[in-house]
Amino acid sequence: MEVRRFVVSPLRSNCYVLSESLRPGSPAVIIDPGYDELEGVFEYIEQHGLRVVANWNTHAHFDHVLGVDLVRDKYHCPAYVHKADADIWARTPLNAMRWIGKECALLRTPDGYLADGDVLTLGSEAFTVWHTPGHSPGGVCFVGTSLAVTGDTLFKGTVGRTDLEESSPEAMEASLERILAWDDELLLYPGHGDETTMSEEREKNRFLRIAARGGR
Repeated sequence: MEVRRFVVSPLRSNCYVLSESLRPGSPAVIIDPGYDELEGVFEYIEQHGLRVVANWNTHAHFDHVLGVDLVRDKYHCPAYVHKADADIWARTPLNAMRWIGKECALLRTPDGYLADGDVLTLGSEAFTVWHTPGHSPGGVCFVGTSLAVTGDTLFKGTVGRTDLEESSPEAMEASLERILAWDDELLLYPGHGDETTMSEEREKNRFLRIAARGGR
């Protein structure tokens, strides 16, 4: 599995291209295209001749979905998000203007909705959808055999904000308790910042340590 990270948007959101390989025609997905300037993403895909089959979104905050329709128009692929974030998805223009003064069009409706336990395939690799609310009601992680894309649930050394109007500290705590079940060797690719591993976060991330103690 090939993973390429692109830092997009004024909030330095991570957009990922996952592909089965870098051979021409290899299937690929774009995760969290969070801005309307995705030239680097498109150049990478075209350079390797990848075949984009879907857009997966870890959640619907504007800095993770603003470029979704650009991706759909260019590659004629479906876009997916958890249904609990449908209202946030619909407020993308309002939120982009509120947070960064960015004008953008209303996003078209998602092509489908993700649910906890769904299995998404990319070539021979399978990713399980873990519903991990807290930062947003519909936050999810995509968990494969050797890597997980964690969105704004889990970062290197910290977790996603829970002081937003749609956030929930209690839901985040429950989500962190769930993901303690992940294998230590799992590579983690977050929505902002650098990649890490589950073993490093289990050892150094104070929020995970608190979750492991049952919130005490």
